[in-house]
Amino acid sequence: MSMIEPYWVSECGRAMVHVGDNKVVMPKLESEQFHCVVTDPPYELGFMSREWDSSGAAYCVSTWEEVLRLCKLGAHLLSFGGTRTWHRMTCAVEDAGWEIRDTVMWLYSNGFPKGLDVSKAIDRELGFSREVV
Repeated sequence: MSMIEPYWVSECGRAMVHVGDNKVVMPKLESEQFHCVVTDPPYELGFMSREWDSSGAAYCVSTWEEVLRLCKLGAHLLSFGGTRTWHRMTCAVEDAGWEIRDTVMWLYSNGFPKGLDVSKAIDRELGFSREVV
């Protein structure tokens, strides 16, 4: 069991959620307790200038060393990453001692959806033009 109180524990007691900054929560957890880790760390793209997406955590070798410490021997890691930055995260994961075996990719054909003024789109579709002010 962990040395800190979890945020949520399943009815059978086998699943629990800890909420907080990984630099604070992970060091308080006991070593070698996880069979696998599935995570979606910040992609480090500076998304909409948000501070949480510019933390550097995904590129930090010590982050992945701490994740490795928490895992049992032979555990697997599945970590999501941005299409432009996954290689930097992968290097940090490998430098921390993980063995890179395979890469799973989610391929999609379009980027982040842009804002759309529906009334302008309808006018354009119907062939109407608006007065430019």
